[in-house]
Amino acid sequence: MKPSLQLKIKPKLKLTPSLKHQLALLMLPKLELEQTVKQELEENPFLEEILNVIPENKEPIKDLSSYIQEEENFRLKTLTYKPSLYEIIETQIELEFDSTEEKIAKELVANINEKGFLETPIEEIAKKLNQPVEKVEEVRQKLIRLEPLGIASKDIKEFLKLQINEIFGKDELLEKIIENDIENINKIDYITKKYNLSKEEAEKIINLIKCLVPYPTYNFDAETSPYIEPDIFIYEKNGKFEVEINETGIPKLKLTNQYRKLISKKDLPENTKKFLEDKLQKAIGIIKGIEQRRENLKNIVNALVKHQEEFLRKGKTHLKPLKLKDIAEEVGLHESTVSRIISGKYAQTPIGVIPLKAFFSRALSSTTGEVSTEKIKLLIKDIIENENKEKPLSDDAIAKILQERGINIARRTVAKYRQELKIPGARERRVKNEN
Repeated sequence: MKPSLQLKIKPKLKLTPSLKHQLALLMLPKLELEQTVKQELEENPFLEEILNVIPENKEPIKDLSSYIQEEENFRLKTLTYKPSLYEIIETQIELEFDSTEEKIAKELVANINEKGFLETPIEEIAKKLNQPVEKVEEVRQKLIRLEPLGIASKDIKEFLKLQINEIFGKDELLEKIIENDIENINKIDYITKKYNLSKEEAEKIINLIKCLVPYPTYNFDAETSPYIEPDIFIYEKNGKFEVEINETGIPKLKLTNQYRKLISKKDLPENTKKFLEDKLQKAIGIIKGIEQRRENLKNIVNALVKHQEEFLRKGKTHLKPLKLKDIAEEVGLHESTVSRIISGKYAQTPIGVIPLKAFFSRALSSTTGEVSTEKIKLLIKDIIENENKEKPLSDDAIAKILQERGINIARRTVAKYRQELKIPGARERRVKNEN
């Protein structure tokens, strides 16, 4: 076959300024969204606040009185919770990692500084834990994608590139500028010339990078955001769970007419017209972004609640197996989009304030389908509590009991889960009972 040239047309997605703003808003937790909207309302001439919004006519929600003051109306009270940074990370680590990874992850967290960057070299941590450097780095790569995003990043460059990937996907030019010229980010002429950009393109890139969070614990500083305010309220009413998106304090926006007329004038200077066009695109993106955030977040949380009702009623041991892919398929979104939407979001539930990532769980197979690891641990605990105290069961014997119940599990997995439950081995249990 002779070589030949062929012309092919391939579709390529190009993010408009409006779409970029919409995607950025998807990731913002409630407090950051509120700050962003208020700032944009002050700076963008195309936006104005809709005042005197009449709330929907709904019956008072009496079921919420268990976790907010009875005298306060749910829609008028801001519910906040102040967990420590370590509590937030630890909860996710226990859900996301196995016992070996959990130990490594907690050691990594123990070696971060006040800004959330890793201070100790990976090699030292690996040596201390007697683990391969590759394994420690593998765990760190998983850890930096928990909440807050970027925790245990090696430096600001890695953290900034991680944010770019999470918000906009892979962008080689942005990553290259961050890696090689972050210290020159204010030198617009330098960036323009080195990367062969127009001045406008360089300005947009520089402004985008400047909008990124400077370090992982930024939103946990006492001065900036001492509280986590839930993005969602999940409460039980008449035996069913209801989902309420928390938009308290977020201004309701609409486009103004004054500047829309101005932008259509033919004698408008080119630079003024360009400025107004950019502001208009941003205003449209903000309004659509808030609507999409609300709709997508509610759809996702409703799907999570449907799968995890027992978890919300009875706690962690009743968490069912659930993957990101399952929810993505159910709500009709890509996995990466669902990941961005739930990132950094928290829900006030009957069992406390929890990150949305806590609704997901790994699973083991059984003859009746998948069983969550938390359910397996509950079964192991129950078996041990009901064993003959004079002849405690070995891990192998417990594995066989579970296998008889249709759960495919190895002895070493039983041992791992038993250790995670802080239950001693058979010999120690027998000695303890004899004493």
